[in-house]
Amino acid sequence: MSILTEEKIKECKIIFDLIDKDKDAKINSEELGPALRVCGASPSQQELDMLIDNSNLITFEKFIDIYEKLINNQDSEDDIINELKKLDKNGTGNITVNDLKNLLLNFGEVLTKEEIDDVIQEANADKSGNINIEKFAKILLGKV
Repeated sequence: MSILTEEKIKECKIIFDLIDKDKDAKINSEELGPALRVCGASPSQQELDMLIDNSNLITFEKFIDIYEKLINNQDSEDDIINELKKLDKNGTGNITVNDLKNLLLNFGEVLTKEEIDDVIQEANADKSGNINIEKFAKILLGKV
């Protein structure tokens, strides 16, 4: 049984079909990451490599299976907020731009300077360089 709503499955099917340029009901492994990102997942290359099982061609059913696994593994908003609060030394509900940069440089997948700058810009720091933790968690989860 799918954890996705019927509407979300239809949305993913439309995206899958658009990416399936030769209309053989399969996409190749290189198209998988972009298709998943358009659907709302944010897999790392390492996650993709683990999930495709050396398959070069992915059917829609396999695509949905991979998408559901990624969605199940994504951190919840509360988890993200709790982790970011560890950086909130003053208990203000904010972290600094420098704290966020250090986190991005030392956590998970290696990001380029441009990617880090994009995240910082999207974090929408206030004039004093502070980022609201709860708003930033919503941004990360695509809720804003």
